[in-house]
Amino acid sequence: MNRKQKRAQSSKKSKEDEDVDVRYARPPENFERDAKTLYELAAERQAALAGGASTFDKLPTKDKVVNVAVGPDGEIRPLDGGVLPGQAISEDISPWLDTLLLAVSLSALHFTLEALTVHQYAEELIWKHVFWHTVLQAFPILCLLIHFTHGHLVTIHTSTQVADAISGLKQLMFVAIANVSGCYLIYLTNDEGYMAVMKNAPSIGTFWVWSVIELGLLGALAGVSGPGAYAWYYGYGIF
Repeated sequence: MNRKQKRAQSSKKSKEDEDVDVRYARPPENFERDAKTLYELAAERQAALAGGASTFDKLPTKDKVVNVAVGPDGEIRPLDGGVLPGQAISEDISPWLDTLLLAVSLSALHFTLEALTVHQYAEELIWKHVFWHTVLQAFPILCLLIHFTHGHLVTIHTSTQVADAISGLKQLMFVAIANVSGCYLIYLTNDEGYMAVMKNAPSIGTFWVWSVIELGLLGALAGVSGPGAYAWYYGYGIF
C-alpha cells in the first residue's frame, strides 16, 4: 500500500468515527471496576496523613493544604514549615521564657535609667542600691505584669470574636499607658525637683518603653504622638 492509499484509508476511518453516535450515561450501580478512583486514592492518602482516619468527608480547603515530600526512608515530611493533620504544633517559645526575656530587658533599661538620673544630678551613685531596686522591685513587678498581659497567668478559652475583642482592648490599654506615661515623664523631668525625678523617672520611662514595644509599629506611632503633641503644646524643648 502506497502513501496515497494510506491517506485515503485514514480519512475514511476518521469519517466513520465521526458518524458514530456516542451516548454518555452513568454506569450501573452493580458496575465492578478493577482500578480505584481518584476519590478513593485521596481518601487513603488523607487517612495516612491523619494517622489512621478512614473517612474523607470533604476536600481540604486552601488554608488546610499541606505540601509534603517523601524522604529516602519513606517518611512523609511537610514542606515550607507546614504541619501534618493530627500532628501537634510545638510552640516556638514557652510562656515563662517569653516573660523572662522581656522582663530582663526592661529591668536592664530600668537599671540604666536609674543610673543616668542619679549621675545627671551629680549625686553619689551607690551601685548596690541601684542593683537591689532593679532586682527586688522592678524585675518581679515586670514579670507579673508581662505574664498577665500576655495571657500566661490566666488562660481563658473563648471564641474567636471574644479573643479579638480582648486583644483590641489590650491594645487600647497600652495606647493609653504610652500616652499618659510619656506625657507625665516629660512633665516630671521638666517641672519637678531632682528627688522626684530620681525616684519616679526610671519606673515611668520603663513603663512607657514597654507599652510602645507591645503596640507594634502603628500602635507605637499612636503612643509616641501623644507625648510629642504634649511637648509641642506646652513648649518643652528637646534639648
